[in-house]
Formats: sequence, structure tokens, C-alpha cells
Amino acid sequence: MNSQRFTGLGFTLALLLAAPAPAQQARPDAAQIARDDEIRELKRQLGVVLSELDRLRTQMALPEEPGLESAHGLGPAASKVYGARRGLSLGGYAEAVYRNQIGDAKGNGEDEADFLRLVLYTGYKFSDRLLFNAEIEIEHASTSQEGEVSVEFASLEYLARPELNLRGGLLLVPMGFLNEMHEPPFFYGTQRPEPERQIIPSTWRENGVGIFGSFGESLSYRAYLMNGLDASGYSSSGLRGGRQKGSEAKATDLAFVGRLDFQATPSLLVGGSYYVGDSGQGQTLSESGLKLPSARTSIWEVHGDYQSGPLQLRGLYTQAHISDAGALSAALSAEATAVAGTPKTTVVAERMIGGYAEIAYDIMQLLSPGTEKSLTPFFRFEYLDTQNKVPSGFTRDRTEPRRLFIPGVQFKPNPNVVLKLDYRNISVFSGNAADTLNLGMGLVF
Repeated sequence: MNSQRFTGLGFTLALLLAAPAPAQQARPDAAQIARDDEIRELKRQLGVVLSELDRLRTQMALPEEPGLESAHGLGPAASKVYGARRGLSLGGYAEAVYRNQIGDAKGNGEDEADFLRLVLYTGYKFSDRLLFNAEIEIEHASTSQEGEVSVEFASLEYLARPELNLRGGLLLVPMGFLNEMHEPPFFYGTQRPEPERQIIPSTWRENGVGIFGSFGESLSYRAYLMNGLDASGYSSSGLRGGRQKGSEAKATDLAFVGRLDFQATPSLLVGGSYYVGDSGQGQTLSESGLKLPSARTSIWEVHGDYQSGPLQLRGLYTQAHISDAGALSAALSAEATAVAGTPKTTVVAERMIGGYAEIAYDIMQLLSPGTEKSLTPFFRFEYLDTQNKVPSGFTRDRTEPRRLFIPGVQFKPNPNVVLKLDYRNISVFSGNAADTLNLGMGLVF
């Protein structure tokens, strides 16, 4: 029985109790006085019950769900805690894909259906200024196979003023478009662009502290001090293996990262970011006994996004530079050889480059102006060369540089739900790579 029925029943009972008793005698006797006292006590108790029911009804009423909006660089669902008044906030996203591989000359072109991610955002607002925000991710559906459960970020934040706020914990590195805002309805294609996976190794998070803020609606920034990458995980395909993910992270070498975004017009966003820090972490490799060089790693990127009506244009260019790449490649090659028992070569480039350009157009705005649904064909061109400049004495691995041509279309029956279809045509400089036809779905809440 809900509180409205309780209230109605209580009101009826109050009327009955308040009704005057039939006159039986001119003067009330002791029994009548006792009955009157009982009625007054019942009225008092009923008033207490009704007040308590009203209080419980107010407390149990669910707050009005705010619209999903990005804040402080995070994705819309990850930003729910900022819109909460107090207490707990919950959000999340899910992502799944089916890949049909075509023309794999290596003979391992198996089709695949994968529930990529199920994510829960949990936030708690202690006060108007102090809050905690976190992302917990389950990848590939099951830890009994290739899946894992990870904390993607977890930060304690103090919101001092719009221009200056504090953030500490396990932080998303503020580089590129997708490392901070990687929820599937808010990027095109079933897979994230390769330059934002291999050079900017999304999703990339490290332990650190820093500041963030904005000046009006035009300029925003983030600047963090973090533990550095781990060069023992670098490879010819990029920096992705160097992520430490906040788990017992080596912190002999620290790094700095900073980002600026400028909203030049309501339609045009431009910005860039820069990361620098040693990554050798003072390590001595276990099998070869060689000590890693400092391997100072710097990564920079510039990006722009233009949205006007149904048209969206996006582009990004990035470079990574690794010092001591020759000594690092020699040490990693010796370690790989010692482990395998046969000669192995690992070539870490001195310079890696990559970028992409993307165009999308929502034709649903032509078919049904004003609808919240969207139907958006898109095309993205990607270029990735993680062997752009290799150290002297090493040979460039020409199977790594590649161009990707990705036409596709996505449909949103709701702004927070997306269905995707794309075709990935991959052109490598040497050898062959499989094209893929991909179907995907994603949602946020």
C-alpha cells in the first residue's frame, strides 16, 4: 500500500474520530470523559503517523533525472556526480561488437562477437565542493577467459572555483578526444581510432594529482603530475604496453601532462596537450640483467572539432618521441632473446606519428527536423606509423605503418543509445592485414 492510500485512510479515520458522539445524557459521566480522552489521544497519535508518512514519502521520492552533459573533460555519464545536489550518483555504459574478418593472409581471420565493456560510474558528493568520482569496468564479459575487472579512474576532487579546482587519485590522462570521453554514443565507429590507441594509449590512466578549471565558456585546462610510463612495455607497435594502470605502479620516474581547449566559436573547438617524463623507472631486466635507460618520453597532440547543425568535422594529429631508443631497443631485444631462447628483436622508434580526419552528417535532420533520433553516415581516414624514425643500427618494421579507410553509419533511436555499422579497410606498407565488417551497439545512462 503506498503513502497516498495511507494518507487517505488516515484522513477518513480522523473524520470518524472527530465526529461528535450522539448525546445520551445531559452531563458527561466518568465513562464519557474517559472516552473523550481516548479520542483525543488517538487524534494526537494519528497526527504523528500522518506527519511521519509525509516525511517518508518526501525522502523516498526519486530525484528528477538530469540530462547527461559533459563536465570538466569527462564523458556525459561520467559527469553525473557534478549535477547531483548531495549523496550518491550512479551511471554507466555498455558496448558490444561483432567483427567479420575479410582477407586475412595470416590465416587467423576468425569472426568474433565480443561484449567489450560494461561500466559502472559511481560518485558521491559529500558537499557542494568535495566529491568522489570513479569508473569500474568489466572487459570482455568474463575474467575466466580474456576479460578483466579494472578501475578506470577514481578521483577525489575539491571544487574551489570555476578557474581552479583540485583532483587526485587514479586519473585519466587528458590527451586526445577519447581518453577522457570514451563512451560509445559519443564517437563514430565500432573501434577507437588507432592513433588514440597506440600513441595516445587509450584508455590511459595513472596515479597523480593536479588542477583543472575553466575561464568562462571559452578556455579550459587540466594539468597533472603523475607516475611515468614503464618503458619495459614499449614495442614496435607503440606505447600501449607502457601503461601502468594504477596497479602497484613504479614511480621512480614521474611525468607531467597538460591540456588546453579553446572554444573559438559555438561551433569550433581547438586544443592540444603535452606529456613528458622518463619511463625507465630505474629498472633492471630480470632475465638479461640489463638496466633500462631513462627513455624520456614526450607525446604531443593537437585537435579540432567543428559542429554546425547536422555536419561534424573532427581531426587530430599526434607525435611521440623517445630518447635513448637505441639503448632501450637493445635492452628489450636482449630480454626477449633470453626469455625465448632464440634471437628476438624489439625495435622501439625514436619518433612515432599518427592522426586522423573524420566527417559525419546527420541525414535524419533533413528527413525529420527537430527529432532527437539521428542517422549519421561518416567517413574516417587514419594514418599510423609507430616506426617513423628508428634508432641507428635497427631496421624499420614496415608491417607497423598503416592507413585505415573507415566508412560507416550509425543510428541513435535515443541520444544515449547507438547502433553502429562500419567497414575497416587496412593498408599496411608491407604484408597484408585483414579488413573487417563490424556491427556494434552502445549506450550510456
